Amino acid sequence: MPFFSEPGIIIITCNKRLTPFLVIEVEELGYKHLEIFQSRVKLSGTINDCIKLNLNLRCASQVLYSIYSFNCINPNQLYDSVRQISWENILMKDGYFSVTGNIDHPSINNSLFANVKVKDAIADRFRENLNMRPNSGPLLKGAVIHLFWKNNEAEI
Repeated sequence: MPFFSEPGIIIITCNKRLTPFLVIEVEELGYKHLEIFQSRVKLSGTINDCIKLNLNLRCASQVLYSIYSFNCINPNQLYDSVRQISWENILMKDGYFSVTGNIDHPSINNSLFANVKVKDAIADRFRENLNMRPNSGPLLKGAVIHLFWKNNEAEI
């Protein structure tokens, strides 16, 4: 899959007390950070780099590959924006995916609602383009799609 070798943004999360140690680990693996935040480090790399980082980092909580960042003011815009992504080129049509989220937006009082909007957008995109869709559910197996939505900034 060529998607695995395309460079993009990688976000590595950790406990805020471990951030300085995470930076050291990332640099020892040969990566240069783009930005350092209180509880995460941002760098450039591929999905193959994510695999290497997952196998070698001890301080990290999650290693996330950014697919798409967008402005988002409500759940309908979330659905529309996620549906624009070419999921048929990212996920296997007979695979399995789940959705997790870190949501802090005034229009959402239950993060599971936002996760379902993402799941529905992916499923509808598959149905529209391939007349089928991957299975989905709560199990963290197969592909795990993570939504970060704070204020009006969202990222998949």
